[in-house]
Amino acid sequence: MVHKTLALTALLCAPVALFAAAGAIEIKSADQFEKLYNSDKPMVTMYTATWCGPCKATKPHFERLAKSMPELNFCIVYSDKESLIKKANIRGYPTFKFSHKGKPVTFSVNGRSMSSTSGGKRKSELQKLINAFKGKCPKS
Repeated sequence: MVHKTLALTALLCAPVALFAAAGAIEIKSADQFEKLYNSDKPMVTMYTATWCGPCKATKPHFERLAKSMPELNFCIVYSDKESLIKKANIRGYPTFKFSHKGKPVTFSVNGRSMSSTSGGKRKSELQKLINAFKGKCPKS
């Protein structure tokens, strides 16, 4: 009976685990970040802090967009990853950086050229930024 219960539990939980993996990726190490940064998949990185009010307001929008755009890597780097924060020259939270194949991608939104942006974002504003970035990346 125990084996049947374990098998049933594994079967029922498998789709949940797969679904959860389809969202934003929390960066745990520099190696993990480098692999994603240098991959063929365009990458949107949100640099954030747990104590940051605008980050808390923006993060749910970022995570929802991650689930709706699987063609992009959506990564979250928390402020405790000091070496990554320093390397990216982060001066405030949240900061969003856009890259593809190990290089920043510059794109234009409302006549303004950028490869990164800082500050809290409404869902529509964040989606507009990410769509402009996505349009600038070559199709893989």
